[in-house]
Amino acid sequence: MSFTKWFKKKGGDGGSISEIGAPTNFQRHFHVSRNQETGDLEGLPAPWVRLMNSQITRDEQDKNPDAAYHAVKYYNYSIKKKENEVFKPFITEDTILRRSKEKRTQKTDAEVYDELRIICNPEDPRKRYKTTQEVGKGASGIVFIAGDLQNESQVAVKTIDMKNQSSKDLILTEIRVLKDFNHKNLVNFLDAYLLEPEDQLWVVMEYMDGGPLTDVVTETVMKERQIACVCRETLYAISFLHAKGIIHRDIKSDNVLLGMDGSVKVTDFGFCANIEGDEKRQTMVGTPYWMAPEVVTRKKYGKKVDIWSIGIMAIEMIEGQPPYLYETPLRALYLIAANGRPDIKSWDKLSPNLQDFLDRCLQVEVDRRATADELLSHPFLNDCSEVKALVPNIKAAKKVLRRNV
Repeated sequence: MSFTKWFKKKGGDGGSISEIGAPTNFQRHFHVSRNQETGDLEGLPAPWVRLMNSQITRDEQDKNPDAAYHAVKYYNYSIKKKENEVFKPFITEDTILRRSKEKRTQKTDAEVYDELRIICNPEDPRKRYKTTQEVGKGASGIVFIAGDLQNESQVAVKTIDMKNQSSKDLILTEIRVLKDFNHKNLVNFLDAYLLEPEDQLWVVMEYMDGGPLTDVVTETVMKERQIACVCRETLYAISFLHAKGIIHRDIKSDNVLLGMDGSVKVTDFGFCANIEGDEKRQTMVGTPYWMAPEVVTRKKYGKKVDIWSIGIMAIEMIEGQPPYLYETPLRALYLIAANGRPDIKSWDKLSPNLQDFLDRCLQVEVDRRATADELLSHPFLNDCSEVKALVPNIKAAKKVLRRNV
């Protein structure tokens, strides 16, 4: 898992939401046609056809064969196996923090360690941080909540077993980038330590004691001014990332963490991609229910995929869940590709400003979709609450979930 999934419960399965995996480095092309007698799409592998027929009706395939094809293709190439979802590596091959057209020359392990010695804090972190609770465990290491003995604050510490990391240079790249990314609405990197005898890397990040926005979304009812507040704070972070050429690509309530003071911070940079100017990426990552149509249909995409996801996250805050949550991932992918903008059940109950905000986020035509900076000046955000107004909801969610307040 990258930085953000640090707070997933140890041993849990992360719920039923499926995630799309690392981008593939290859392309396979099929000549697909429809059999006039049977109605089947021909030219696809037999397992694809069986899967498609089991979850997408024949009528739906007839109405939108392209959407059915894109959905099953996306699903088969990119969906992660269940056992790999619990705890992703700190850095994965879908983290490409480099120019999209630049060929990466992989550093040797010796070169990586030489550079880590330069950028890491040379002190022993165990003299400053006292680990108090293990909150995650996987092949790449263990995540702890720790006390900072210097200022009596809490932090999140991930201990990474370097000998098990196949792409050590990507870890180096991410640390370099995160050291330069400090913003009040991002879960910020604090320090890194290389413990050479143990061959461990300790990465220290901010700890958000209010938990994920998901808890508030699912356990409480949010008012429009509170929704506007979360959208504004999230957009501050997205605007900052976009200004630096970074697409987050996995904006959702799970990746927005809260403080007990109501502070709102975006996390999970393992899915971030770096782009230069108007270059667009064609890799497929993220969580299907929040994905923009252009990602599912494998069109080239840019920064505005994050804007679509913010619109879907706003629907989460309105209705308690994203569209299609109870559909299978494959069927959700089909519905996104076929329908574009989802229906909103409580549309008529929303204020005109919120309706217009959603309209600006959920434009299928990318050129018509707003930018982060445009949304920050939207009237819906002008009357948002202060972050402290989120505190009662955070406490209520914790009480329902029986967590410490």
